[in-house]
Amino acid sequence: MKDVTALKALLARVEAGDATDVRLARFCFPKHDRCMFLAYNGDLNAAKALHEAVLPEWEWTFYYDGECSIQQKSGRSIYKASRNPDPARAWLISILKALISEAEH
Repeated sequence: MKDVTALKALLARVEAGDATDVRLARFCFPKHDRCMFLAYNGDLNAAKALHEAVLPEWEWTFYYDGECSIQQKSGRSIYKASRNPDPARAWLISILKALISEAEH
């Protein structure tokens, strides 16, 4: 189980445009911190790799207005969406929101 406090702190930094704390990223994603940083910096392939590594039971959708939404494939009603001018960062924000949601339940 992920540390909810650390995930929330990382989410706040990503949303604020200041996800430069390497230790926090490594704590939240010990094996995938590089993908997290690449996604934060606009790499869609890294966002996809991170998604597949940490949320394999979730599917994703992009919309023309910069929104990324993800939801569980099982059909449960847990659904997380975010909007950002950078699609990879929107995806990263949705991933963090989903991880926080899973950790809190």
